[in-house]
Amino acid sequence: MRHYYLAIGLVLGLAAPALAQDAGLVFTALDTNKDGKISQAEAQRNIMVSENFADADKNHDGFLSKDEFIAAFGKK
Repeated sequence: MRHYYLAIGLVLGLAAPALAQDAGLVFTALDTNKDGKISQAEAQRNIMVSENFADADKNHDGFLSKDEFIAAFGKK
């Protein structure tokens, strides 16, 4: 059983950098007009982003910058 937990920890540890990179890829995919920010309309393409948009929009400008997006949806 101990080996099982060790294996899980190793996999999660190795996957963590990929999660942050994946958040950047998701941001790029959602930014359909390539203006460097995600609007509420663009966020509708991803249920997790659209449901958490208001909390992620820290400066309340109605858009998610890449920094806001990574902070909210990147690795924790």
